[in-house]
Amino acid sequence: MWFRNIHFYRFEEPFTMTGQKLNEALESRKARNCGQMETACEGWAMPLGLDGRMLVHETDGKLMICLRREDKVLPASLVREQVEEKAFKIEQEAGRPVGRKERADIRDQLMQELLPRALVKSSFTYAYIDPKNSWLIVNAASARKAEELIALLRKTLGMLNVVLPQTNISPESAMTQWLLSAESLPQGFDVEDEVELRATGESISVIRCKHVDLASNEIRGHVASGKRVHRMAMNWQGRLSFVLYDDLSIRRIRYGDELVDQADAGGDEATRFDADFAIMSAEISGFVPALLAALNLTEGE
Repeated sequence: MWFRNIHFYRFEEPFTMTGQKLNEALESRKARNCGQMETACEGWAMPLGLDGRMLVHETDGKLMICLRREDKVLPASLVREQVEEKAFKIEQEAGRPVGRKERADIRDQLMQELLPRALVKSSFTYAYIDPKNSWLIVNAASARKAEELIALLRKTLGMLNVVLPQTNISPESAMTQWLLSAESLPQGFDVEDEVELRATGESISVIRCKHVDLASNEIRGHVASGKRVHRMAMNWQGRLSFVLYDDLSIRRIRYGDELVDQADAGGDEATRFDADFAIMSAEISGFVPALLAALNLTEGE
């Protein structure tokens, strides 16, 4: 289990629940299938999937959890087409126009007919709690997905005191400075060969560059013209390659071959899961504080 995109949150107070107690709490909102008339439902699933027995998988004191969400797939175009067909038929038979409220009633009736037969799409969002270092790490490509998991965890536990870390220097400002001056890069970090620059104003302009020398005069010229870095590919200690975004999210993480080889120890699914989780979480435990130190962390200094 290697997280590829992470959003990380700090616990304002120590997280003191044991894995067993957390598992008992998650049981109250265990994942289930959607009811016939539900458009979506969500709940907690076993991180190990069919090989698991608990809703919390604990390794080295860190607690892995998994949000499972089901969504009914009803294409808006299909619903819209059928509403128009029914409205047209009424207009032809009754000789009168179909108003907005009546169209809404037709749509509601169609939804009741279609929902029980709709296809169901499942999605999974993984996260782990690191009580020792007071972090919640969510494996999600979007902030919306991360917030969905946090919202359900908060409902499940009654309270969840996590916040986004605050920094003296915004990621946008820091990345722009690092792009301009290699000497300003924090120790252990390097810029790779991808960047997205944005300029705001009456019209937003965006420049995306891949497989280019970011120290070139052309790239520096874009910054000189007022553009700022929205995201940039970097690496840390040659062990992690990633793209840092201006909202402090980390995406498209690639782990060094040495780390992956270290985890590839064979064994059954649970053994491999434990090895991956232990090595990945240990690496993230070093990487996140280093990144925040580079951005001049204001909390907990």
